[in-house]
Amino acid sequence: MKKAVWGVALSASLLSGIATAGVAEYIKAGYTMNQVIANAVAEGTAVEAAVTEALAVAPEEADAIVAAAVAVRPSKAQEIVDAAVAAGMKPRDAVAAAIAGGADPSTVSAATAAGRSGLAPGRSGVAPGSLRGSPPPIAGAGGCDGKCPSKN
Repeated sequence: MKKAVWGVALSASLLSGIATAGVAEYIKAGYTMNQVIANAVAEGTAVEAAVTEALAVAPEEADAIVAAAVAVRPSKAQEIVDAAVAAGMKPRDAVAAAIAGGADPSTVSAATAAGRSGLAPGRSGVAPGSLRGSPPPIAGAGGCDGKCPSKN
């Protein structure tokens, strides 16, 4: 009886491993990026994690990866752009690919993709005007130092 239970448990374990392939396996199997991202998300992978993994496996497909991710989860467009930039994609390219994938241009920006900004609502960072102190003086500012044409 115990052998039968262990056999069933082992079989179920092996089948579940086969049924849920990872992003890398889908890419290696030749799936389109739309299929890769959609399958990963359907299996419970966060779209940002799927983007990060896909970019690690196929960086030459960066535009298609971001566009596919936005098509699958348009409400996560900025998070997808942020994940792509964190994985090494240029901010402008990530934003352009997100827009190509269907993102509303007003919801994604390169400024927040490059780093968190106090200018964007809901983002952390230093807000304008919150820095204390004054900037260092600039040498030669505010007058002629004896070398300007009016002194000669």
